[in-house]
Amino acid sequence: MMKNFIPLAFCICFPAFAATPITTTQLMEQINKQGAKAVIMDLYKNDETRWMYVLEKIGQGSNEWLHIAAQLAPSSDADSAESLATAAALAIPHNPAGVLSILQNDVLPLSPENVCSLPFYDITKPKLNQYIVDSIQALYKVPNSKACIDTMVNTIGQSNGFVEDN
Repeated sequence: MMKNFIPLAFCICFPAFAATPITTTQLMEQINKQGAKAVIMDLYKNDETRWMYVLEKIGQGSNEWLHIAAQLAPSSDADSAESLATAAALAIPHNPAGVLSILQNDVLPLSPENVCSLPFYDITKPKLNQYIVDSIQALYKVPNSKACIDTMVNTIGQSNGFVEDN
């Protein structure tokens, strides 16, 4: 996803949506009964408000919501995969160990390369800078985080600089 620039078309924070709250227990029951792909399709219905709610919760970094991300990721399509990677990345400063525990090389949305490579598309320079500082500080406290930190640093080093969005 991220090669020589920092994508700038996804907000660093998911806005709070007026969606009917759904719990991790309810989602796991749905995933077990219907399968993750059907659950993702259901969450996308009605202007994606329920999907955005789930992403917001994942981005907050609780282990329960990160587990939901891990359950949904293998069945995600391009759009849902991209937003899952972003939500998981947003969780790094809040729960770096939890995020690292769900990363999987063979599940593209949750691959270390995607999650740790600053997968944001619409972000201001100050928010990006703060995210990077907060994430690296949080990751330094967690064993086995060097690869994620290296990916972040390499992503920054490969960027063509910050370009303010129109």
